[in-house]
Amino acid sequence: MLKYDLLREKMNQGKLDAVVAISPENVFYATGSLIITQKLIRPRLAIALLPIDKDPVFIVCGIEESLAKAESWMKDIRSYIEFKESPIDYLTDVLKEKKLEKASIGLEEDYLGIQYFETLRSRLPSVNFSDCGHIFEELRMIKSEEEIELLSDAAKATRKAVDAAFLSTKEGDSEKDLANKIRSNLFEMGADEITFLVIGVGKRSSIAHPLPGEFPLTKGEIVRLDVGALWRGYNSDVARTASIGPPNNEQKKIYKTLMEIYREVIQNMTVGKKFCDPFNLCRELYESRGLSFNFPHIGHNMGIGLHEHPMVSPEDKKPLQENMIINLEPFYRSPDGYGYHVEDLLLIRRDGPKVLTGSNLGDQIPIIE
Repeated sequence: MLKYDLLREKMNQGKLDAVVAISPENVFYATGSLIITQKLIRPRLAIALLPIDKDPVFIVCGIEESLAKAESWMKDIRSYIEFKESPIDYLTDVLKEKKLEKASIGLEEDYLGIQYFETLRSRLPSVNFSDCGHIFEELRMIKSEEEIELLSDAAKATRKAVDAAFLSTKEGDSEKDLANKIRSNLFEMGADEITFLVIGVGKRSSIAHPLPGEFPLTKGEIVRLDVGALWRGYNSDVARTASIGPPNNEQKKIYKTLMEIYREVIQNMTVGKKFCDPFNLCRELYESRGLSFNFPHIGHNMGIGLHEHPMVSPEDKKPLQENMIINLEPFYRSPDGYGYHVEDLLLIRRDGPKVLTGSNLGDQIPIIE
């Protein structure tokens, strides 16, 4: 998905001769090769060297060379022998080979360990290293048509997996019973991996990230869940709230109020608005309806990373742009200790936001009978 022409423009603006992608997310973005062991085994680095005017080089562990050759668009793929050879030594050798030993090089400073960085600096004392994380952040925040389609399909499938699990769950089942149904549904619908699944019933619904346990779904209580999965390297993220049996009047009122706020905030997420604007609107709407509000954000950009920038927070002044993909997720803790949470995927368009999850955003709280 790498937009190499745009990358070169940003390198020119930053006066960089090359950038080095080294995090799992940006290596996948830059090369097209999804190396899962890069996440699971931290020392097994995969590195993409992207010079501004020379051919790129993809450095991988020898075990992953066949995968890199099968998936990546890069032609120059080099492998190191794990435990015997250092991936950072390979990178320094390639930089010297490319005549970049006195260049300005962008690195992901928030990912590369200090030991590796000290090796680079000692072996390449004349290189001017600087952070390039913001460059990949800026490239990834605007999605291609292929990314939009993939993320939309993932969001719809995740929402359907939750809806189907609600329909087949009954009072007395446990949080784990519900979780297992959602997991099974997700895999049946094509998910490659479950990245997280939190479920809380009763007062546990107000806990941010409770792991599902043997707690029973008891009539009259609220159950809240938040689930995400990976689909060809891209994330889904959906949150839902349901009542166990018919909701009482207070539960109906809270859910209806939350959904009214949710819809109004969504409709105000238009091109040109700042990311802080929907956050501030949401806070104003909560307070005008007598709901407590004390959250650092109410949503986030999403794609290869679960939480990508910009964030829907009071500190983020970046503008909403066409083809941004955003998860919006207002949360409310009621005075009686229940948590109410909805989350859907939005596409920012010139003619207004589109809900990609396929949800109807109605006022009626889902019911588990």
